[in-house]
Amino acid sequence: MNSISKMDWDIIDARVKAAHKKHPSVTKSVIFLSIVIEQIFPSTEEHLPEIITDGSEDRGVDGIHIIEGDVTADVFIFQSKYRESHATCQKTVNDSEVLKISLFLNELFDKAEALAECSNFRLMQAVQRIWELHDKGKICRYHVIFCSNGGGFSASAQKIIETTCQTYSSVVFEFYDSSQVISAMSLEGREREDGQLQVIGKEILERSDGDVRGVIASVDAPSFIKLITTEDGTGIKRHLFDDNLRVFLGAKGGYNQSIINTAISPDGYLFWYLNNGVTITCKGFSYNKGHTSPTIRFEDFQIVNGAQTSHSLVEAAKINAEALNEVVLMVRIYATDRTDIAERVAVATNSQARIQARDLRSNHPILKKLELAFQERGYFFERKKNMHSDKPDSKRVDALKLGQVILAFYLREPDKARTESDSIFTERFEYIFHDKRDIDELVRVYEIYKIIEKLRDAYQTEHGTSPESGHEHQYLVYGYWFVLFACSLLHIKSKKSSLPTGKDAEEMVANAIHDVASACSQNKAVAHYQMFRSSRTKERIYGEISAKQLNLFDLLAIQ
Repeated sequence: MNSISKMDWDIIDARVKAAHKKHPSVTKSVIFLSIVIEQIFPSTEEHLPEIITDGSEDRGVDGIHIIEGDVTADVFIFQSKYRESHATCQKTVNDSEVLKISLFLNELFDKAEALAECSNFRLMQAVQRIWELHDKGKICRYHVIFCSNGGGFSASAQKIIETTCQTYSSVVFEFYDSSQVISAMSLEGREREDGQLQVIGKEILERSDGDVRGVIASVDAPSFIKLITTEDGTGIKRHLFDDNLRVFLGAKGGYNQSIINTAISPDGYLFWYLNNGVTITCKGFSYNKGHTSPTIRFEDFQIVNGAQTSHSLVEAAKINAEALNEVVLMVRIYATDRTDIAERVAVATNSQARIQARDLRSNHPILKKLELAFQERGYFFERKKNMHSDKPDSKRVDALKLGQVILAFYLREPDKARTESDSIFTERFEYIFHDKRDIDELVRVYEIYKIIEKLRDAYQTEHGTSPESGHEHQYLVYGYWFVLFACSLLHIKSKKSSLPTGKDAEEMVANAIHDVASACSQNKAVAHYQMFRSSRTKERIYGEISAKQLNLFDLLAIQ
């Protein structure tokens, strides 16, 4: 593994220092880990306080992120090592650091009592959730990801990894290094590009319906691999998968071994029959009709479905490039200038495209109106994530966050704000974002949320990995959307025409926290992460506040 250059180290360190300046109580190692997690899993910023487990009794685990499917689940276990000087970047991940993870896995799979009684609150919550997944009969796949701006695994650490993987077949170890961090940073804000693919013979079929054209073609695998890899052939152009990619695409993280085996086997000619192929959206395409083996050229394209196939083919080429000459890939290319059609194609062909729907909605007229309306009031509405990163944090209003605020406060679905945020830019979009909302009131609601968020961050900073202090604020860690929901109920109870600001808003938040704590303290046996994913908690808060003479008919009135 090549050592990090001084320039690359400077770039990463500058990013880490900038974040550390904003959050001085957070270690640089955790900040580095946060950067990596957001690169691997876009749109996880809100959940970082729950993902990060670094602290006392963390068992060497700095973070756990769980992606739950219908029958399976992927558990990503992180350990971060940040080297604070370029001179120390030669250091590798040693055997003691890997051994900690190995011992944690032993406790996890054995359901060890010591782990169940761990004082690290966030680690314990994640572990309990993993055990519940097993109890439900879900098959869990474990990805242990070491991330560092230093060296990779030492020889002795690699031996421990091999032994651990032999013991637990569902576990894989991966290393996310500085080159991948730099590569992801370099793609931020990059413009989309044009491309071309080589058709096999005359295996091409075109259709046109007014404002959308489509073509289905069989293309040779080498031309597709060339399309998606960097000029030096060592990496993948991740930006081409912006409307598709939702999982780790580093070494061993973005491919399927069965796809690779088919591609490099003597039966490689069956690849076309066994694989669903890839789907591309673009602004336009062209080729010489009637010619044998034409070249399809397309403009401003995205691969919206087939990330796993794509990355598997690249990995297969590293193993046996010559075998790929026999592989034929089915490609669907759809050209349109209409963003709504491009979005529907992405959603229809990509089971995880809902998360990326935010980008596809970013130019929607209602979001542009919101941007202008907030701007008139001195705020910067971010239709796209971090589009106003140069502006003060206190004046930035994130579109996803605003959608969650509306869900929790106006639509009174705090559980959905927490667990179904993906739907904000898909099926719930028109329900959440419309021009009937009072912008001045939205600003006040968002400021109330910021008060809650500030209290949550302060509490976590003070109590670290052991937030169960008995203090009312312990429920802010996982239940902040329910606190905002309680604020909505209290506002109705007040019968005031406008929402409070300043000290009055802070008093409302304090009362809401008290009511949430009173409602939830009666259910101590339930884990916090589970409590605040359930609509029953909302009902308990209803009950707590209705006992104070709040009219339930008022509660049920949707604004």
